[in-house]
Amino acid sequence: MTRQFHKTIRELSKVLKEMVRHRNTLDEVWMNIPLGKKAIDLFNSLPDSLEGEYSTLSDKATLICNMLEQMEETMTPRFCLSVRRQIAEMDPGNSDNNARIRMLSDYIDESIPMEDWCGRYGRHLKFDPVERTPAMEEIVYDVERQCAELLGDVPRCMGFCFAYWNARRQILSSLGISWKSPHEMNPGVIFD
Repeated sequence: MTRQFHKTIRELSKVLKEMVRHRNTLDEVWMNIPLGKKAIDLFNSLPDSLEGEYSTLSDKATLICNMLEQMEETMTPRFCLSVRRQIAEMDPGNSDNNARIRMLSDYIDESIPMEDWCGRYGRHLKFDPVERTPAMEEIVYDVERQCAELLGDVPRCMGFCFAYWNARRQILSSLGISWKSPHEMNPGVIFD
């Protein structure tokens, strides 16, 4: 293994550890958006097999799937779909990956009503269809970063979701995007 591959593996390991840390802190999963993009660039710079790291292209695909597990894929569905399609080329028999390709493809297909998508994929809570749009995907990281800044000192306890949704609505509104919270989309559901 060359020195450059060692360096890339060390950098990738650092990125993946950071992604796991963010995933384990629920309100930080949005921070994995740029890290996921960096990780896929690093994975793509590595060969199909790498002695001491992964033996086959299928093994490499599994590692990339593990990276995607650290992301909320519906936050960046087009990016995640492109990565899932890349995984399918490496490991076409991966049924979980193929199912996720279908789910993400349907998610970004705005001709499929949100209620139908929810029913098809066992999602019980409705969401604002604007979340499926390319425009939202382009700004979601910045919106979440601004929400985190606004809510930095607000305790993460009962009722926090309402403060978060209010901040998110205000930020999106300032960008000309009308967004409805899960509370508005799911009347009768009790949120805390």
